[in-house]
Amino acid sequence: MIRVIRKILFWSSIGFIGLTIITLTIGQYLPFEFADYKIQNHFYETLIFGLPFAVLLTLFGTLKKLNTKKRNWIYGISTIVLSIICFVSQLFLIFSFGFGVWSTESIIYRHKTDNREIKYQLYDIGAFGYGGKRIVEIKPILKYWILPTTIDTASIDKNEWNLVNEQGDIKIP
Repeated sequence: MIRVIRKILFWSSIGFIGLTIITLTIGQYLPFEFADYKIQNHFYETLIFGLPFAVLLTLFGTLKKLNTKKRNWIYGISTIVLSIICFVSQLFLIFSFGFGVWSTESIIYRHKTDNREIKYQLYDIGAFGYGGKRIVEIKPILKYWILPTTIDTASIDKNEWNLVNEQGDIKIP
């Protein structure tokens, strides 16, 4: 029973590390975004803060009685050092991935037949202000993701869209 639990912890940790690596590398180039910035923040915080613990949990699969004492010490020390490196590097990663989100200033158009919207958005980087602006057509994908596509509002078919001009996430008094 203990052996099964150790294998589950080891392979879950390896899966978590793989998910983290893919998300922080290849995932940054995918055109999809989270629909809600709060979910995005929780997701990245979980990945970044969980990485050192996942590295430590891989000890359950690497330390074995079959290995020599020297090999187990090498695995143990290298895993702890790698975990400390992950812990220190998360301070830099949290500034790269924890901040910066596209905030909707206004919803310009809503599609008449489906739930697409055209929004004017600003890239909110917290205390550093705004880092960019865009007008995008938002297509929801499943429940938690969207596919934003840059669009020129002068070239859309006005018969398919309702002009709404609603205030978005950024509240102007």
